[in-house]
Amino acid sequence: MAQLDSPKGAAISGLNVLRPLRRRNFALLMAGRSTSEMGRTIRVFARGWLVLELTGSPFLLGLVTSSLMWPMLFMPFFGGVLADRIDRRKLLLLTEFSLTALWLSISVVITLGLIEWWHLMISSLLSGIIQSFGRPAHQAILGNLVDKEELPSAVAINAFTQYWPAAVGLLLATLLIGTIGVGGVFWITAFAQLFTGVTLVLLRWKGEMAEEGRKSVRRNFIEGFTHVRGEPLILGLVLIAAASSLFGGAYSFLLPFFARDILGVGAQGLGVMMLASNIGVSVGAAVVTMASNIPRRGLLLMGAAICYSLLILSFSRSEIFFLSIGLLFGVGLCGTASRTMMTMIMQILAPDHLRGRVMSLQVSIMGLSSIGILVMGAVGQYLGAVNTVFIGGSLYGLVALVIFARMHQLRRFR
Repeated sequence: MAQLDSPKGAAISGLNVLRPLRRRNFALLMAGRSTSEMGRTIRVFARGWLVLELTGSPFLLGLVTSSLMWPMLFMPFFGGVLADRIDRRKLLLLTEFSLTALWLSISVVITLGLIEWWHLMISSLLSGIIQSFGRPAHQAILGNLVDKEELPSAVAINAFTQYWPAAVGLLLATLLIGTIGVGGVFWITAFAQLFTGVTLVLLRWKGEMAEEGRKSVRRNFIEGFTHVRGEPLILGLVLIAAASSLFGGAYSFLLPFFARDILGVGAQGLGVMMLASNIGVSVGAAVVTMASNIPRRGLLLMGAAICYSLLILSFSRSEIFFLSIGLLFGVGLCGTASRTMMTMIMQILAPDHLRGRVMSLQVSIMGLSSIGILVMGAVGQYLGAVNTVFIGGSLYGLVALVIFARMHQLRRFR
């Protein structure tokens, strides 16, 4: 798709996991990724609290939260095909500046005092459509910016720059929401998105027409599905990730109810809880980054997935604020480790000309969380947040154990 910007220095050392950052294009992409994710995390915090204040309904909170994921149920593979057919940088420029315009508009509506809960649902839905094209392009472009032997480290660094800004963003949101309000917080996220677009403009990029662009779209689709069907490891990873999206993530969108009704700590307590989770996420991303070149990736994935399930179960039963904070830290750490390792394995298995389509599966799996949120939100309406989170953690752990027990090649993946 495009030529690498060559790094200076000696040959790559197996221990030099930060080597990809010496490439200007990759460093710029990661800088933009950081601000985008920081803005997204701030927005999730502010939106969840605003919906809770406007409606007081677990179901409507789940509805608004899940609306981002609805388009990701079926659109990401189209985005993956497009990412394999056209200049990936141009596709990213279009999606990032579209998101900037969207969040600037919502910021204006909130500032004017005209916001309704359904405005937040529609804006999330539009964001999901845009990200269905942007996320596969972002995952696919990684292979254009680094050498093949650098790819595991690049994936780990990408995960780190996705997750560490979340902790910073939550700290900012917690500190600022009481002084500048939800509207001010949304303005911050809009300008963070704008910075992401600017970093893409600054890439030194020589775009080329992809070979896949000379084929028919129908053939692109068939080739993508045929490749995935012939890779049992990818199918196993997809099933584990799908279980996480459907069941394991229930604790995340129900946190406002834990903060208000179970722990009694209010909005600032919610911010601390989300901050603890995201610090764990950042630490988990750092751990995987430093361990990106270890030979036993399958075992690391299995251990992280099992711990993730056990920690969710423990959190669901905690009624002590500081204990809950510690458990959420562990949930964030193990969840990030498992997700990052799954992404790394998928990137290793994906040939460059199919990378957009293979990695689009990861985005589609995110879309499954819309179903999970709606289902678990409805369960929460009748069984309460505590039982809902316990059920979700149990189902995820059961699916993960069955897959690892049956797929020895996944456990032994190196």
